[in-house]
Amino acid sequence: MNKIFILIIFAFCISCDKHLDEKVFKSKDITVKWYRISEISSVHDFIDLERWGYTNNILRANPYGIYDIKILGDTIIIKALPEIGIYDLVARKNGCYIKLDTTVTTYEYMKKYQPENAKYYLKE
Repeated sequence: MNKIFILIIFAFCISCDKHLDEKVFKSKDITVKWYRISEISSVHDFIDLERWGYTNNILRANPYGIYDIKILGDTIIIKALPEIGIYDLVARKNGCYIKLDTTVTTYEYMKKYQPENAKYYLKE
């Protein structure tokens, strides 16, 4: 019985760092990766910046609030819902400026990710 419990805990720990739903955005020498990591009791969104051979995490937030990512020159724009819960956000890293754009409406977000439910968020 003890061995089974240890195997179950070990299996949970192996899958903790797996990148789920990874999306990659590239521009010249900048690569931005947006992904989710499912921990035992929660899920979080992460955004990593790769440039000049360095990889750094620039955002850690609650899931289902990021809408899109744009790279304009040396500026990374993260479009998100205004009510997104952010734990860590870096303003500048590896010569890049990171900006948070919270002008996305719930309707726009739902239309992109859950189109069948978007009509419930349309303001009349």
